[in-house]
Amino acid sequence: MSYDLGQQRSSPPPTYSETVAGGMENEMYIDGILYIDGVPVSQSEERLRLRQQKQQRSNPCGKAIGLVRKLWATQQTERIDRQYEKDKYVRTTIRELIVYLIFLAILSIVVFGMVSSNMFLLTQALQSIIIGPQLTDNTNNQSGPAFPDFDRMEDFWQFMTDIAPTAFFTESWYNNNNVTEYGYVLFENRLLGGIQMRQKKVRNNSCLVADDFKNEILFCYNSYAPVYEDQVSFGPCENLDADNCTYDAFKYTPNKSWLGLSSTGQVSVYDQGGYTLLMPSTMEEFNAEIQNLFDNLWITRGTRAIIVDFTVYNANLNLFCQVQLLFEFPAVGGVLTTSTFNAVKLIRYVSTFDYFVLGCELFFVLFIIYYTIEEIIEIRNYKLSYFKSIMNCLDVIIICLSYVCIIFDIYRQAQVDSLLNQLLQDNSKQYDDFSFLCYWQYQFNIIISVTIFLAWIKVFKYISFNKTMTQLSETLAHCAKDISGFAIMFFIIFFAYAQLGYLTFGVQVEGFASFEYSVYTLFLIILGIFDFESLQQAHRVLGPLFFLTYVFFVFFVLLNMFLAIINDTYVEVKEELRNKKNEFEISDFVRKGYGKMRERLTVKRDRIADIRRALALADLNRDKRLEFDEWRTEMKSRGYAEEEIEALFSKYDFNGDRVLDENEQRALSNDLLRQNDAIIREMDELNTSKKNNMPIDTGDDEEEGGDRHGSAGSKRLQAHEVSMEEYNELAKRLDTMESSVGFVLTKIDNVASKLDAYEKPNKANGKANKKNRSADGKKSKTDSLEVDSFHSTAD
Repeated sequence: MSYDLGQQRSSPPPTYSETVAGGMENEMYIDGILYIDGVPVSQSEERLRLRQQKQQRSNPCGKAIGLVRKLWATQQTERIDRQYEKDKYVRTTIRELIVYLIFLAILSIVVFGMVSSNMFLLTQALQSIIIGPQLTDNTNNQSGPAFPDFDRMEDFWQFMTDIAPTAFFTESWYNNNNVTEYGYVLFENRLLGGIQMRQKKVRNNSCLVADDFKNEILFCYNSYAPVYEDQVSFGPCENLDADNCTYDAFKYTPNKSWLGLSSTGQVSVYDQGGYTLLMPSTMEEFNAEIQNLFDNLWITRGTRAIIVDFTVYNANLNLFCQVQLLFEFPAVGGVLTTSTFNAVKLIRYVSTFDYFVLGCELFFVLFIIYYTIEEIIEIRNYKLSYFKSIMNCLDVIIICLSYVCIIFDIYRQAQVDSLLNQLLQDNSKQYDDFSFLCYWQYQFNIIISVTIFLAWIKVFKYISFNKTMTQLSETLAHCAKDISGFAIMFFIIFFAYAQLGYLTFGVQVEGFASFEYSVYTLFLIILGIFDFESLQQAHRVLGPLFFLTYVFFVFFVLLNMFLAIINDTYVEVKEELRNKKNEFEISDFVRKGYGKMRERLTVKRDRIADIRRALALADLNRDKRLEFDEWRTEMKSRGYAEEEIEALFSKYDFNGDRVLDENEQRALSNDLLRQNDAIIREMDELNTSKKNNMPIDTGDDEEEGGDRHGSAGSKRLQAHEVSMEEYNELAKRLDTMESSVGFVLTKIDNVASKLDAYEKPNKANGKANKKNRSADGKKSKTDSLEVDSFHSTAD
């Protein structure tokens, strides 16, 4: 045994351990034999394994697959366990957050690149000259109603005579000079084509008259509906076919464009078609046409709506604005007005910034494809349980809305290119219908606005690791049951009051004119917006009683119950989160990253110092010529791999003679010095950034570690640094000690097993001898001495 131990100690070959990058196994060399996870590997297996690793590193497909896997590495695709893989979870979460913030920035550029404050300015300017001016009462020269307040049929004719011509045609400068160029509104907005005015009528006897009044009431015109629409020529074209009538305003023109959209008013919805008239292109002709319509009684008892449409284009801002003025003549009489101004950017790519937005749109498409693949991988991993998370469902909604926006954007661009060629012709005697494009562009803006709203909400998914950021979700989750029960009570009382208000005050108060209006008005009362005088005038007893009881039960009782539920739950959640530790702190992660970076820099610095020492000691004969064998021997003794030794030597062997002369050695030494200086500068910058950005919590460290005594111990710990050479030497000694101790323990186990084997038969022989001595007292003394001597030897 002593010989074996001596042999084991006398030959301590270089032992070191290394972990293969990208692998999970633990590799260690002991006595020149490779052990992977404690299992010895033969030389042939080792060569095969190294060859496979080399092929894998050099294989471009393998690199591409690894890169793709890293691109789509998320918490769910990698199935990261937050408890046991905290570092990997932190890295993945931060990477996801950075990538998502880039996506969010690109999406914001795309969305805000489609709109601007100039849209509001254009809309406001057009509204100020069309629906802003007030009529003038010719009887007393006082101001009358503006467009939103029209209530008589006469107001329509006065508007078309006094306000519309000056609004639609700007033909004189401020010094009364004529600006006769056709089609400009406010000098800057070009009219695209003409102004179209069309009428929607219903036929006589479209409703049923009660039997008691049939003899007295001979005319009955129902509210507008397509089934009641009148399509018969009237006025100058009465009793004439549409083909024989030359006056378009008095003959029915069906809808010929499938791109047209319905017009929605306060009373009904009106489709395309009707008694259509294209207005003239000058103010004088426009006034004459309006007078002609007035003289020929263009508006009749069956008239239910008159719709005025036109489109302007502002080249200064590259904006279109589609304007629609709707005059409704309901069955109860009077006039109701509705105006629509849609300012949109149909020609998207003109300026440099527009093309920058185009580039962001392309990146947006790539991001959506990227996130689509990511969600497919996560759904494949988690199956139906994937949809149990609200944030996962939000991801799917955002992706679906994004695809809708992408498809519509492509379709809109193709339609704009084709329709502009048809609509923008040098012919003022036609109406250019931009309503379809403007309407769907407006809808597209709404969809993408909802998309970016949900995208911002999704940020909570990536910052939920912090307990402060989870207060909202935790509070709502804890009080969900209480709020559900409260909601039942609230809506029972709320809808009861809504029905009561509609049935009681719906005839006299505008806010309760319909059940929907009643619900809306009651919500406004909760916010403090109400018209108490209207309720009091409607009924001097029920009005105030309705208002006071509603305010008491809903505002003072139910609303305060709701706030109490939220407040109590928030206090409970706050108490729970106070004792709960964050899944990880950003400062801890930065501190760990700083430590790892400093450790890597230290290893690089020690490695460079080790190579410099090897360069100084490798030239054994001091002839200033370093041969490869000398270099290889020295580097091998320091534990470097064969490939690394060969690569470093060949890099500076400029002439390829396998010998480093004095100049080549100087080049190697200078390169090592430059690398060392660069590492030192990087370490100094790292230390400076840590001092500026990271607080030193000495108090917390002292509380957590009670065995730390004062600042002297911490200084000693900070000052004690181990070089790579010392570390390798200690590792070699430790491996040798472990192998020696293992051998000794093995020998001890062998001796103990042999002693157990000797002890059992000796005990059996002792019992047999005692029986023989009791049966036969005459036993020789010599035999007993031999037995005793044998026992002592065994012991």
